[in-house]
Amino acid sequence: MKKTGLSLILAGVLLLTGALGITIYNVADSRRAEKAVEAILGPIAEAISQQETTPFVRPEGEAIPEMPVREQDGLRYIGIIEIPALSLSLPVLENWSYDLLKISPCRYAGSYYTNDLVICAHNYAAHFNGLRYVDIGSDVYFTAVNGETFHYVINNRETLTPEESDRMITSDGEWDLTLFTCYIGGATRCTLRCSLCDE
Repeated sequence: MKKTGLSLILAGVLLLTGALGITIYNVADSRRAEKAVEAILGPIAEAISQQETTPFVRPEGEAIPEMPVREQDGLRYIGIIEIPALSLSLPVLENWSYDLLKISPCRYAGSYYTNDLVICAHNYAAHFNGLRYVDIGSDVYFTAVNGETFHYVINNRETLTPEESDRMITSDGEWDLTLFTCYIGGATRCTLRCSLCDE
């Protein structure tokens, strides 16, 4: 009986130690991501500020252009996403991978020129953790590296599973911008759907 009790106590201590270790790692990783964004955002914002910032208007009849990119520290960025309700301003990488997501938000699919841009990020406190708290109707701004600006409004929030990742990309043109991140635990995705504002 005493041995069983001691074994349970030891098991409990090991579980608590493991949980503490994971928590410390997650906090440190989130802080590292915050520092990475801070280091990148300044130079990209500075480069954009030197250009004329104007809303994008596609001339009729012209082909859809490729999104411009800016290389910074060996990585390619397409612009800056801003969510004023979260006091959030983040650079967005041209493509995504699990390694790149540790640095900043990434383009998952689509383009702002074709009104089907999808941006993903980790749920770090300094990245997209706050998406679950943003009110429907909040503004989202995207500024491309060439200074073109896009104003969106959040119209819908969905919870999707990893198996529904194909639904992030909307083929019916219903949503102009989609933002998503994992809920804590990674079993589901917090997904915000946004529409481009006519200005």
